[in-house]
Amino acid sequence: MSRSTVLIRRLSLLVALMLVVAACSGAPSEEVADGVEAGAATPSTLADGSPAPFAPGATPPVTDASGAVVPGTEATDPLAPGTPGAAAGTPGGASTAPGAPGASAVPGGQADAGTGAAPAPASSSRGAGLYSGDAAVRGITDDTITLCGHAALTFGPAFNATSDDFNVYYDAINDAGGVNGRKIVATYENDNYDPKTAVEAAEACRAKNPFMILGGIGFDQIPAVRNWAEANKELYFHHIATVQGADGKRFSYTTQPSVERVGRAFAELTASRFAGKKVGILYRNSEFWAPGYEAFKAVAEERGINVVLAVPVEKNQGNYTQQLVALKNAGAEVVWGWENTLALTQMVKQAKAQLYSPSWVAFPFNLTSQTLGDQALTPPMVGLASWPGYSKGDYGGSFAPYAADMKLFEAQYAKYRPGTDIGGAAGDLLWINWVEQKRLVEMFRACGRDCTRDTFVGMLAAGYRATSSPTCALDFSGGRHDGSGGLINVMETYRSPSGAVNWRSTALCQGS
Repeated sequence: MSRSTVLIRRLSLLVALMLVVAACSGAPSEEVADGVEAGAATPSTLADGSPAPFAPGATPPVTDASGAVVPGTEATDPLAPGTPGAAAGTPGGASTAPGAPGASAVPGGQADAGTGAAPAPASSSRGAGLYSGDAAVRGITDDTITLCGHAALTFGPAFNATSDDFNVYYDAINDAGGVNGRKIVATYENDNYDPKTAVEAAEACRAKNPFMILGGIGFDQIPAVRNWAEANKELYFHHIATVQGADGKRFSYTTQPSVERVGRAFAELTASRFAGKKVGILYRNSEFWAPGYEAFKAVAEERGINVVLAVPVEKNQGNYTQQLVALKNAGAEVVWGWENTLALTQMVKQAKAQLYSPSWVAFPFNLTSQTLGDQALTPPMVGLASWPGYSKGDYGGSFAPYAADMKLFEAQYAKYRPGTDIGGAAGDLLWINWVEQKRLVEMFRACGRDCTRDTFVGMLAAGYRATSSPTCALDFSGGRHDGSGGLINVMETYRSPSGAVNWRSTALCQGS
């Protein structure tokens, strides 16, 4: 195995660590309320109230809070190659930035210039009945909020990345006075990107008595920790996971769309972008990835996608020659790579070595695009994710609606971690981490000065709704434990002004 392959493998696993802050959790209680099941995701809408689909066609321009058109986001086809814009009126665009009308169900004001956070509104949430006594105030004092997350720390040192790289937003918040007067103390435990170790890491976190346990990306890890959290009455906010196995879980919440929703979204995108093309699939042979693959197949049948071949691959398989030859011989013009960024990068490289250049549809990470370079542009790769794209120093076109957030992110890293290369392959991973920390901080602000673990859950159970730029709107109304609304961002690879090949959003916060 080459040194470059080893490095790519390690960095792709580091993705888990970068996304860790999409989650939060709690502790044992003597009182547990009746559980509520996660509700169905609601689609985003356009300005006229109609659903925001993937189907090609003209969309209104993106506007800011005053109604002015954001330069470079004029009306256009949201899925056309090179499109610089997002569907107008969808959550997460400039018209729903913090402080803008309709941005949040809780009172807000102008964002803090140093942190991008809105002032703390008064808490109106009521307790959920999950925690009482000492359990309700575990991890929160008059001046601190203690957090702990499980993540794949094993591979950080190889890339000059430590847990300190992931607390930059918290550092800025703390220097500005904290959250409702409390400073955040966040630590991490190594889950080694493995379900069994992830449970052990969650146990180690609980021993620190945090207000929340944070859980990062990992289709295989999250269901294991989710079951552990339910058995131990630990409130758990997690990243993308299957709906399967979530029924009746009272202590697990997420801000991310499900594996099933992502699978459907990939199929909808493929049907719209590559109508009439022959499609091949390389999918992870795993019980926790399978629901997304099955969802893709269901939509493919509904939409008439011509799937000529679907081939399973194993975790850490490494060599995909046989599968790629089969797809090439089947005439697949488009390939959906239902795998992590490590595997996907190797798939594309190995396909190019065989002079096979289909259009690739996959998860969008700059690790993949920067590693592949020009190969990621011939033809451009297409992807989707729950986060918006990031490309250092590019504030125009599709980045314009959230350029202020990008500039704040870059300024904070320049101040607190000046040696971190956010223009490199890790930049968008740190960006994903940063935007989720920003969203979590705003949830704490909404909980108020009298926040406890029980009132935090009560706030969600009461139907917390808010938009934290640049992420899509959250909606926990109706007893949902999935507040994502199933909203995703469509992306494609492009040559950035720096010369690096990165991903940029072509449509923001799209629904089914």
